[in-house]
Amino acid sequence: MNKASKKTAEWWNDPHSQPPGTQWVEVPNVAQNNNRRASDDPANDWLDHSAIFLSEQPRPVKALSVGSGFGIIERILRQRDICQLIHGLDIADGAIQDAIQQAETEGLEGLTYEVADLNTVELPVEAYDVVYAHASLHHVFQLEHLLDQIKKTLKLGGFFFAYEYIGPSQMQFPRHHLELADVFLKSIPERYRRMRRGEGIKQEAPRFSLEAMNASDPSEGIRASEIVPLVASRFEIRHLRYLGGTLLLLVFNEIAGNFRAEDAEIMPLVNALIALDNFLVDNAVLPSYHAYMVCQKTANPLPKQTTNLLSLAHPVLATNRSRPLDRPIAWITADPNPLIIDSSAPGQVSLSWKSYGTSRVEIHVDAPDGKVFAGSGPGCFSKKTGLWARPGMTFYLQNVSNGLPLTADNTLAKVTLTAPGDTPT
Repeated sequence: MNKASKKTAEWWNDPHSQPPGTQWVEVPNVAQNNNRRASDDPANDWLDHSAIFLSEQPRPVKALSVGSGFGIIERILRQRDICQLIHGLDIADGAIQDAIQQAETEGLEGLTYEVADLNTVELPVEAYDVVYAHASLHHVFQLEHLLDQIKKTLKLGGFFFAYEYIGPSQMQFPRHHLELADVFLKSIPERYRRMRRGEGIKQEAPRFSLEAMNASDPSEGIRASEIVPLVASRFEIRHLRYLGGTLLLLVFNEIAGNFRAEDAEIMPLVNALIALDNFLVDNAVLPSYHAYMVCQKTANPLPKQTTNLLSLAHPVLATNRSRPLDRPIAWITADPNPLIIDSSAPGQVSLSWKSYGTSRVEIHVDAPDGKVFAGSGPGCFSKKTGLWARPGMTFYLQNVSNGLPLTADNTLAKVTLTAPGDTPT
């Protein structure tokens, strides 16, 4: 095991290397959105979807999990009886021991584990019906070697399921991606941007130097941008979905735990960001940072998609275009809310709003056709009120594009100011 692999093993032996509340997928409704993009059903994740392809395999279905970590994927596969015999491989011996203990604690049979470096592992010939890779391929330096080994160890007709980060290698995000994410990050009130690892407020999307990446986990995203074409050159692609998560990763990583599904103040903004991420990826404004691939080993020496069934020239552009938006994307927030006031005077708030798919919006006070406070074109804006804001006051974000009337039907979003102790709406 070389120096980089040893450092990788040390990093992933630590169960606290990714503390709860730091990963973008923990934001409410993000997982359901990923499920919908992967399987067309927000209630069915990619593992349930994989069961469709394995339904005709004779039992027991024998599976290999590469980069098994602490064993979560293998336990789910057994709990749902998708696979009956599962062997997990991971470079971190501590994670392997934890996976073994968890399987024993839960009384799950058919799970075995082995410490192995995926960069050099030698797998048996035609030993498995299926291979799973969950966020592990992007940690492999010798990616060609591993993919060749996976193809070798699959039985003819066997399936390879990969659910992966495929964005910029070593998280070297392009400047224009970061600058766009910064705009949306700063539209989120500061109390939701408290860092879950360390202290402080998240002020910008992550900018990682190569020195910092190599000092912590040198394998992180090491060849991520090459995954799709390298997989597609070896296997028949039966199902490929670009999950997006581009803007969402940059905005929500490190602060994901601050959002709650029952928080009526912030969830409209979260849902709007999810919809915006989908739109930007599906219309090729941003590349997808994540993908779900269903691949099959066949006797064909040249996979069919290499003859234009799958374009490899732009491997991260979306092939699954979502249904056009029924209405514009928009939100409005007030900060602070609850309102900070003293006993003798009203307070002041800063209103932030965003609209996409509009030509003109206006903010009206206390009714869709109330007194106008501000107006703008599409984009992200903010404006402070005077010292006249009071609890119970509602601000309506109205779509007035092309002369639309000031009615409830054209209200894109609204926010109501509350007093301390009240629940924001």
